[in-house]
Amino acid sequence: MALNREYTVTPFDGANFSVWNRRVKAIFAAKELDEFLEKEADATNDIEVSKSKKAYAILLTLLDDKILSSLQKEDTAFKIWKALISTYEAKGAVNHILTRKRLATIRKSKETSMRQHIDEILKLVSDLRVSGAEVSDIDSIVYILMFLPKEYESVKVALENQPNVNLTLEFVTQRLIDFEALMNDSKFIDKSSIKYPTDNVTFAAKYKKLICNFCSKKRHTSKFCRLKASKCFSCGKAGHYKRDCPVSKTAADSGARHSAYEITFAAGTLNEDKFSIDSGATSHMCSRKEWFSSLEPASGIIKCASKSAVLQVEGIGIIRGEISNNVNLNLKDVLYVPNLNGQLLSVQKIEAAGFCVIFKKEEVFLEKENKCLLFGHRKNCGQYISDFIPHCEIALKSDIDDLWHRRCGHSCNQSLKQLGLPTISSFCEVCTRAKQCATPVGKDDYSRFTERRLLKRKSNAASELKNFCQLNPSVKKIRCDNGKEYVDGEFLKFANEAGIKIDPSPPYTPCLNGVAERANRNLLEKGRAMIFESNLPKNFWGFAILTAAYINNRMPNTSIDGHTPYYLKYNTHADLKNLRVFGCDAYTLIPSSQRKKLDDKCKKMIFIGYSSMGYRLLDPTTKRIIMSKNVKFNEEKKSSNDFNYVSPNIDGSELDAENQSEESETDIFAPSTEQSEDTSEGTVRKSSREKKHPIRFPESEIYQAMLFQEETLKFDDISTLPHSEQQNWKAALDEEMESMKENDVWDLEELPMDRKAISCRWVLRKKRDGKNKARLVARGFMQKEGVDYFETFSPVISMPALRLLLIIMLNENSNVLVLDVKTAFLNGELNETIYMDQLKGYDDNTGRKCRLKKSLYGLKQAPRQWYQKFLNFVNKLGFKQLNSESCIFIRQVNSNKIFMALYVDDLLLGGSDVQEINVIVDMLCKEFKMSKSEKASEFLGIRIEFTSDNLLLDQESYILRLLKKYKMLDCNPCYIPIETKAIAATFEKGNHFNGPYRELVGSLLYLAYVSRPDILFAVNCLSQIPLIH
Repeated sequence: MALNREYTVTPFDGANFSVWNRRVKAIFAAKELDEFLEKEADATNDIEVSKSKKAYAILLTLLDDKILSSLQKEDTAFKIWKALISTYEAKGAVNHILTRKRLATIRKSKETSMRQHIDEILKLVSDLRVSGAEVSDIDSIVYILMFLPKEYESVKVALENQPNVNLTLEFVTQRLIDFEALMNDSKFIDKSSIKYPTDNVTFAAKYKKLICNFCSKKRHTSKFCRLKASKCFSCGKAGHYKRDCPVSKTAADSGARHSAYEITFAAGTLNEDKFSIDSGATSHMCSRKEWFSSLEPASGIIKCASKSAVLQVEGIGIIRGEISNNVNLNLKDVLYVPNLNGQLLSVQKIEAAGFCVIFKKEEVFLEKENKCLLFGHRKNCGQYISDFIPHCEIALKSDIDDLWHRRCGHSCNQSLKQLGLPTISSFCEVCTRAKQCATPVGKDDYSRFTERRLLKRKSNAASELKNFCQLNPSVKKIRCDNGKEYVDGEFLKFANEAGIKIDPSPPYTPCLNGVAERANRNLLEKGRAMIFESNLPKNFWGFAILTAAYINNRMPNTSIDGHTPYYLKYNTHADLKNLRVFGCDAYTLIPSSQRKKLDDKCKKMIFIGYSSMGYRLLDPTTKRIIMSKNVKFNEEKKSSNDFNYVSPNIDGSELDAENQSEESETDIFAPSTEQSEDTSEGTVRKSSREKKHPIRFPESEIYQAMLFQEETLKFDDISTLPHSEQQNWKAALDEEMESMKENDVWDLEELPMDRKAISCRWVLRKKRDGKNKARLVARGFMQKEGVDYFETFSPVISMPALRLLLIIMLNENSNVLVLDVKTAFLNGELNETIYMDQLKGYDDNTGRKCRLKKSLYGLKQAPRQWYQKFLNFVNKLGFKQLNSESCIFIRQVNSNKIFMALYVDDLLLGGSDVQEINVIVDMLCKEFKMSKSEKASEFLGIRIEFTSDNLLLDQESYILRLLKKYKMLDCNPCYIPIETKAIAATFEKGNHFNGPYRELVGSLLYLAYVSRPDILFAVNCLSQIPLIH
């Protein structure tokens, strides 16, 4: 009793173990008895025995009677504590997950105050922290702001834009409570009561609901109504202005009573080509009739607020256009006023359309649904001019820009901009031809390191190596393939003299020189793409390859941590401003000595690459190549490049960019793979005889295979069959319906007005053994996410985990059984309410629908519901689920362990205690309809064999099925691992695999993943062969 007076602790009744655990530990620590919760007392030490008994007595007073009755055998505090930890602490992880889910879905209701909402979230956060989870104050703020109602959107945006230093839990809580108090105040909302940032956020939304009882206008109350406190200067009475005085009306006012529109706006100088944003205008007005997308006749007058002018309204319509970022905006109810000297946009009309107008120092923005768009700018006159452009003006904009450019004698954009005229953004060929000039030479003149060389013959490799080493004396080692040009003759002699080590790869092993092989492939792919795009003849492939190498050296590479090769070589980043589109039109400057005064200053050529002195350009008329740095490019227009090219008969060498002058010329070098020749002696002549490979899949066999597939039938076709066949199908349908009744799958009910029923269908299949099979399937594609289902994921055991489990069973000397659950999905119970149409042939014509109670085949959540049903049942049997593998369960009875694995509806059960296994099998069979258990010899198509100290797994039957399916029972065997070059040689030009190649490779990949990792390398090589089947 002393304990209860000193500490108030509710006895533990099985709930909130983590909180009770913390309190008990604190009490025991205060009484210096906490050590007896972690260990037994020393029997030889009387003091420890006495303290242990005291701890035992205190702990008994902190337990509820029903909990205490289950702990009769435990006679010390340590044993009781250990039992409580093992029983209730495991459930803490589940509670942890449920608390996280609750926090992620909690919403503030209208009946709940903000204080109650925040207190509920903070209580859940406290529960997480007690259970050991780390939850920061920022996380708590995120949970609070996550699902607030729409009326809190403005304060939510304001808080999210606060600096992290100011964003504390206390600050957020106080601001939300203050904001709720302001919303509940029906009299007035004072803007100064809450100080939120006004630079980025407007709070106009919170005043929209206020309505004045005097003037009936919004955004204020009668207490603060200006009209109520005003005094008329005409009659002296309060409550109206002079312009609205009923006593003295002007002639213009009198005439306005009979007009359709009576509009006012603030007078001022307007822009005729742009809309001016006016906060005093009560309607949009426009004087340009051609801007209207639709226009209807209307009458009325326009009054100026500061002048006596009166303008006539002649129509009303819609103007469609765009604002910034190509956002479409439609202006409705725009008044057509021909005599108006400008265009006006009314702020009142814009806000009435649901937008919020935000004026800043130099700009004006539109805000709607948390999206902020630039709407206009402030001019020198103080007016805000809108960026709104009517669609008719957009269509003419590009033509007008070009027209003014031509009118001004092709003046530059800078001059046009200073004059306030439109500038051009497209390429002007006339300007380039007339005004081309030399490009200034920069101070940083550095050479490129790209050293790709195109060889006329393989024997030129030695001379190219000498040239390369003159510029790069630090070469120490060359890794190459086993080509004779590298390992014989002058190349090897020069390498030995220069101290360069040659490291050739063995024959048929290009994988050992993978970096170079991959680079060659990358260059060829880029070069091919550039040839295709530029429409240049294939003879220019060499220049495309050189350009691809130049680009590759300046592109990031994942193998070197995202750096570029250029950066690693020169320790500086490359300048990408000189990159141009391969094959685009290029205009090069003609030297003054080669042209007359009135001739073109440039010549049109084709860009085909880079050099250290500038760009490589092809003259399409003379078929010659020059290099120049004084070039202008037109990359917007693709060059047709349709000139006829004839390869000249030349003895030319490769175009060496390093040794060419700035304007030097050379003949086109047209390298070709046909010209490469092998200088090695003793070359064996290849046979020219065409190889013929076996045709494994002739068309006749393909058609025959299609005929022998399992026959499918529609329900309506049953009536057209002979009477005996109809009876067989009727028996199959009745059998399926009987299964539905046994599992109590649905109840017939009336369909609610707000729900829709999904349909179903019969899947009728005639198997190869002649048996008729009928399956009822719901059409799950008609389900709606969030209404008919929420989660669909259902785990299965992975193959690595299955292999590891079998090894553990081998070490435990377990008896392993295999079971199969029949109609597994029908065991799952639905949490959602789903209605389904009655079945064809079994409709009672009452109009009722089937309200599903079980997870029928075809429903999206059917696999998950079956898994949840099975999981709940095995938990009742005492099995615990592994954290790392959701489909492996373990139950430990004394020192014996029982293992269970689930793959959809296939079960693997193993353990050393045969009697205990039989009990579990009986309980499974009572709960689910299952096939007879048998000793595990095959599971998921994998043959399993346990020996005294070995586990043997194979898929012999699967392999035989593959060989039979792909007509390869008589194929020749091949050793593995296999050389990749041997695989590539199998699929050289002229060789074809007459069959579904990709399907076969996929089957082999599955085989390698499950039981044959030794073939994985060879299969990966096969998957890289680019065959089309």
